[in-house]
Parts: sequence; C-alpha cells; structure tokens
Amino acid sequence: MPKIVFICDKNERTSFGRLTMNLLDAVCGKFDAHVLWLKTPKFFPDEVNAEKSAKMSVADARGFTAHEVWAKSLYTGFFAFRSPLKKVLREIAPDIVFFIRPELGFLVPMAKSACPSTKSVMFVHDTFAETLYPHSVKFRLLNMFFIRPTVCADSFVYNSEWTRGEAAKYFGKKMADAPGKVIGCPIDSALFNMPDSPMTQEERAAFRKKHGMRNYKGMCLNVSLDEPRKNIDTYFEMARLRPDVAFVRVGKFSERLRNIVNEKKLYNVFHFNEFKALELREFYRHADLMVYPSFLEGFGLPPIEAIACGTPAVGAATSAVRENLAGVCPLVDPPTDAEAYAAVLDRVLAGENVVEETAAKALLERCSMEKFASRVCEFLEKFV
Repeated sequence: MPKIVFICDKNERTSFGRLTMNLLDAVCGKFDAHVLWLKTPKFFPDEVNAEKSAKMSVADARGFTAHEVWAKSLYTGFFAFRSPLKKVLREIAPDIVFFIRPELGFLVPMAKSACPSTKSVMFVHDTFAETLYPHSVKFRLLNMFFIRPTVCADSFVYNSEWTRGEAAKYFGKKMADAPGKVIGCPIDSALFNMPDSPMTQEERAAFRKKHGMRNYKGMCLNVSLDEPRKNIDTYFEMARLRPDVAFVRVGKFSERLRNIVNEKKLYNVFHFNEFKALELREFYRHADLMVYPSFLEGFGLPPIEAIACGTPAVGAATSAVRENLAGVCPLVDPPTDAEAYAAVLDRVLAGENVVEETAAKALLERCSMEKFASRVCEFLEKFV
C-alpha cells in the first residue's frame, strides 16, 4: 500500500486541522496514511507541557499514524522544523508528501531533500496575504520567505476554480503548467444536516429567547473572521436597516467591530467568539437566514453548511462564493449593497423559499465526503 504524509501546523478545531482530518479519512484504506503535526504553543496550548519528540508516533484508531515536532512559533519553526521534518520523512519514506497550506511552502525543498523520489503536493485554498494586505511589511515578508517556495511542489490541488485561477496569476506559469486538480472541500454531513422536522416559528422564537434575543421577529447569522475581505461592515449595516431582527455573528469580537457596533448603536447585534460544533449546528438550524457578504473566499463553507441544515443563505456575487452558490440562492452585486441583503431577508421572513432545491441538492452532493474522497484519491493515485 502506498504511503502518504499530510503536514499541518494547526489543531483539529481550526479549518485547516479539520481539512487535514477530512483528507486522512478520504485516503483511508487506499493509502498507508500518516500525519505530521507541526506543533506550536499557539495552536496546541493543551499539549504545551507534553513530551516533545520528533520520534513520537501514535497509531490512531481512525486508521492513520500521527507524528509531531515542536517549535515556539511558526516563525521560529522556519528554522526549527527543518531538521525534524527531514528525520520523520526519512523514517516513513512516503510516496507522497501533502502540505495542507501554502504558508508551509518553505518546507517543500526540505521534503524533496529528505526523500528525492517522493512526490510533493500542495493544497492551495485561498487568496494570498500579500494581495489582501499589500502595504503590510509582515505579510510581504511572510510571502517572500514562507509562501513563495510553494511553487517548488510537484503538483497542486485547489478548493475552487477561482482559487486555481488566482494561484496561476500569483505564482505564474510554473504553477499553471504543473499537474493540478480542483478537489473542493467537504462538509460534515453527519453533523450539518436538517432536523427530523422543519423548525417552527415557535421553536425559532424559543431558541432566540434562550440565547438572550428577546422580542425579535427573526435571526440572521454570519460566521467569519474579522478580516477586510469578510465585509462584516455590510452585515452590520444590514443590522442597522432591520433593527427588529437579531443579527448573530460567530467569530472574534475585535475592537474595530466593537467600535462599529457602538457607533451605530446596534443593539440587535449579538457576538459569540466560538461554538462547539453541535452548538453551531443549532444556530444554523434556528437561523432564518445565513448572510455571507465576503469580497473574497477560496471556498466559503458556512453558507453551504447552513443550507445543509435547512437554512437559506444569501451571499456576495464574488470569488468562490459565486462559483459555489450561483443558481442555488440569491447573490448580491455589488457585495456592499446592504439594502439588497435586507430585501432577501424580508422575502424569507415573509415565507418565501429563496433556495433552488434541485441546485442545492447537487451542491450538497458535490460537497459530500464521498465525492470529496473520490476526487482526492483519483488525483493522488496518479503518482504511485
């Protein structure tokens, strides 16, 4: 059985960590699967006092073997991860080394040095920090030293056609001509699914009351980071336009966002820093509308997860959001048109179904773990 090693620097609670677990599940049974966790106190705080050894390997009941190496941070890991990575790869002698994100591109030459015959694969999944923050010295340096070596990988997988196009523009002909495939991203259908019976208005009202949202006629939901590309300002403007609806946002409540809420006196905005998976599912199920106004997304899972839970979504007609949701639910252009999002909310609260059910079913099937695994294995099996 061919061997594959996935390399990830984030824990399983992050999107990259969950994606790594999805990939491990995808290849289970067809590959001798390993994962090398590049651990730092920031992302593995619960284990910071545990024994840190490059030799540590644990067979997981889910069918793969886990390994780990430690550094104080990803920045010090630029130097500290190199030698332990080589050592682990030489011990495993994999056929394929799969890097989970371009920020680990600086390790691609190390993998090639350790195992010259091994094929390297990089998952490219989003826009690039330098393009999002062109005046940031930090991100220009990050791209120069960490991300640019990504192009040295032998092949690439992408989460969307949009990302593939952006990567080709950013990295140039070498990446554009390399073997590659759009594999998408899966949703956890065992978790994000419809309730046994549709939510009644009484159940939605009781849920809002339980979570401190009294006397509102509905609830909107947004799940996102506080980054300029997420266009949270438009979501808050939508909240200003509909003060009789509760607007829930899941994600870090930064000082910038706090100032917007205070300045606009948005008493109908409710923030939750994070949820456990089952809690998030209940918010998906009880929301009247998922709002996703992002300017740029490499894929955009939250609106798809919401649709899987039976809740309609509205998104911006941009990037991979448009690629995934066009024909499935309403899309807004320009993405800053808060009135247009509010109009979709009005339609939903009036009882209109704004989701095209046939297209939604096809989208959810494409995002199923089964289809994702098929695409992943079909691509990887070409290299062994």
